Amino acid sequence: MLNIIKSKLNITYKKKSKNNENITLDYKDFVPVVRDWKNSIYAYNKNTLSLIPLASNFTIKLIRGYFNSYNLKLEKKLRKERLRRRLRKLSTNKIFVSNGEFKHTNDKLVITMFVYNRQKYNYLYKIKNRYTRLFVRSRFLNKLNLIKNVGLNILNQQQERNKVLIKVLPSYKFKLLETQHLYYKKFIKKSLKRLKYYMFFKQLLFINQNKFNFSYLQGLMNLIKKIYNKNIEFNIINLKYFYFNSDIFSQPLVLKLRRKRKLLRYLKACVRKARIKNIKLNEKSKYFFDIENLFNFKNVDITNNLLYKLLVHNKTKSNYLKKVILNNIRYKRVSGVRLEAAGRLTRRYTASRSQSKVRYKGNLENYFSSIKGYSSVLLRGNNKPNLECSKLNSKSRIGSFGVKGWVSGT
Repeated sequence: MLNIIKSKLNITYKKKSKNNENITLDYKDFVPVVRDWKNSIYAYNKNTLSLIPLASNFTIKLIRGYFNSYNLKLEKKLRKERLRRRLRKLSTNKIFVSNGEFKHTNDKLVITMFVYNRQKYNYLYKIKNRYTRLFVRSRFLNKLNLIKNVGLNILNQQQERNKVLIKVLPSYKFKLLETQHLYYKKFIKKSLKRLKYYMFFKQLLFINQNKFNFSYLQGLMNLIKKIYNKNIEFNIINLKYFYFNSDIFSQPLVLKLRRKRKLLRYLKACVRKARIKNIKLNEKSKYFFDIENLFNFKNVDITNNLLYKLLVHNKTKSNYLKKVILNNIRYKRVSGVRLEAAGRLTRRYTASRSQSKVRYKGNLENYFSSIKGYSSVLLRGNNKPNLECSKLNSKSRIGSFGVKGWVSGT
């Protein structure tokens, strides 16, 4: 926030060259260390650092296992065919979880992770298309009235027959009640079949939403506490689209390739779903601070003056200030995606060969540095700050394969 404020200052100096033009200084967008290394920790004993990658991998497995849990009894009722557990594990109808970012303090561990709830969207789509639209129609209401009238007539008829049968056969009274109960049960099942399936979907949706509830997460937090011996805090970020994170973007492709090795078809489908619009690069917004004598050392309390003027400006022109801040947040839009898969991905089972395919959409360049010429920061090695990369590997019946995913932002 303070970097954005400082960038609006009217700071200029003269070039020491033939061209006597004023240029404006620009600040760099520094990326958090947690995003760079996935772990932010200081340990007095350096030997403990060697166990951190192992502990973080085990923690991510626990979290993914928690979010991938499902109710087999309810899901069996909604299917005609037998639900195989292997195919259920390879299904894309699940909650996708990215790799976590672990921030350690003395007594607490903050785990930040991105989540895409595909399962919730599937259940809501089925409820809306199959049941909610049907329940509103007048035809369905007429059918309910018909069931009500027929049911009342059946009850009246059975009561009259009961009186006669109990007089004739008093010893078979209990069996008569059992047969009536079965008859009523079958009638309700046939007449309210859709309502029953609607309630099953509602129960599954309730289970899905409660996975994010603190009371249910408490058991998972207690397990992770035993690994780190610290208090655990989750920072779960729900994504609207699966291509906003590179880990989640490449996970569906791995699951699909494990079931059927239709490489090009699945690659094209994943990349096609990414919506990338033509992005207009925002120029630097107008200066709204005019502070004189910024480099005068007598004025020590510069930050307080900045924040005070920001507060005064916010009271008068708050909408303009929001635009300024939002325009200066970098990498908030997706400008390009890329997927690459390589390995034993041919369709034949014998003498299989390695195969490599790439599909992309948009551009992975950093627009602000490559086109506009603004300064940017490099991450570990030569990784770009606007680019997020993930590498996943898995295996099928004929061999192993790997998937790489890239997501770029501006």
